[in-house]
Amino acid sequence: MTDYEDAEKQIVDCLLSYTRGIDRLDPGAILAAFHPGALLEGYQVDALVPIEDFALPVVERLRKRYSSTQHRLSNTKIDFNDDRAIAESYILAYHVQPADEDSLERLWTFSGRYIDYFEDRDGQWRIAKRFLRADWTRIETIDEKMPNKFIAGTRDENDPIYG
Repeated sequence: MTDYEDAEKQIVDCLLSYTRGIDRLDPGAILAAFHPGALLEGYQVDALVPIEDFALPVVERLRKRYSSTQHRLSNTKIDFNDDRAIAESYILAYHVQPADEDSLERLWTFSGRYIDYFEDRDGQWRIAKRFLRADWTRIETIDEKMPNKFIAGTRDENDPIYG
């Protein structure tokens, strides 16, 4: 395996650690994708947010607002330049907002891109800076569900992935 093949595996593992962390509400998995002090741009208006100030608050916001989320990555392209890399990944994120007395359950869909600047620090490829860009969004009412009875996943350490 060449150096970049190992780097590519580490980069993909970071991207997937982030999406699992977001969907399972696991701030440790989110943080594992980033170097300490990494900055995120595009998550708050006109602000760069350190990863340490993002991971726990985003988990708490998602826990309060949505009953489930699912973040899917595709079309990831990685370009290397010595001990740095830029990865662009398409993101399709689904957020299910529970019904309340005023509205039915709703599905919030976000389509955009993660543009991640990775650095190799002591043999560890992780995100040093992330740019989030939106391409389109959609909000729709969930007025009908599939009749099948599925076992619901959990958004914590009780999910079988942590078994």
